[in-house]
Amino acid sequence: MKPILIVEDETIMRESLRDWLKDSGYEVETAGEGETALKNISEQDYGLVILDLRLPGKDGLEVLKEAKDKRPQLKGIIITAYPSVQTAVTAMKEGAVDYLSKPVNLNELEQLIARTLGPVQVEIKNKAVVVAEPTVIEETRVTEAPAIVPEEIPVHLKLGKNLHEAGRYGEALKEFAAILKVAPGNIESRVWSRKTREAMLAPPVAPGQAATEAVKPKECLWMKMGIIAYRLCTRNYECVTCEFDQTMQDKMASGESTEMDAALEKFKGLPGNQRLCRYALKGDVSHRVCTRLFHCSVCEFGQMMEDALQQKLVKLAVRREALLKKEQKTAVAAPAA
Repeated sequence: MKPILIVEDETIMRESLRDWLKDSGYEVETAGEGETALKNISEQDYGLVILDLRLPGKDGLEVLKEAKDKRPQLKGIIITAYPSVQTAVTAMKEGAVDYLSKPVNLNELEQLIARTLGPVQVEIKNKAVVVAEPTVIEETRVTEAPAIVPEEIPVHLKLGKNLHEAGRYGEALKEFAAILKVAPGNIESRVWSRKTREAMLAPPVAPGQAATEAVKPKECLWMKMGIIAYRLCTRNYECVTCEFDQTMQDKMASGESTEMDAALEKFKGLPGNQRLCRYALKGDVSHRVCTRLFHCSVCEFGQMMEDALQQKLVKLAVRREALLKKEQKTAVAAPAA
């Protein structure tokens, strides 16, 4: 079975797609930008390449065209948060088998991959799902997971579920990975780990709500501010922990993005009461006008709000530790009772 190459510059998206497909039995490799992808394609025969449309340097369509020149039999799928008829038509002309909009429906993507790569791929994938010890699947996350003993599994499983329900998916994955490190066959942890990775890419469903009733996802602040066309928030507006937010802040500080400059000029032309501070857009404060053109790193109010958030995160970490200790004591005392 030929491997799949995922080319995506957003770390969360890239790793979530990789983990989902690996858990389904596919061999997967990744690249963060086009040049690296083309180098990999020159050295390795892939069955399929999944390309984000907007990449640093060469975009997904350029990469697909050059990749097809190197490997004519290579199949390609374009994914994008900026869908348009023109780019869809161009993608098909360059040899893409399909063109998908973000947020990607992972089940649909997996079905598309199965149709594209044929029945042999599906047969191998089904065998991979029932492997008793999926250590290879989890090894990329085990190094970040806390070390636990088997007796602590119920505590960490409960904690992981609570973190998942709170939308803190990165922390939840670490808890499930810790369990799978000492108990690779723990089915419940594997199921919740997969649910969490899926939730990182798809809008969540509120507790008690029918699965068919989609919850309106939160829009990324950079979308609300008009800097980017489309993106969903994956951090519940805890921007201080968001890699994408840090990347955008760095771009703004360096002045290297002409698109961002144009968006800021448009923002300057808005009436004063519409130039809202990011903390007003998040709902942290009822109303505040931005005075720094979103250069939050040099904004006194922004620093004050970030300090407050850091203190909140520290308090949550302390409470989490206290809860964990309490749960551990309960778990140890239970057999004696």
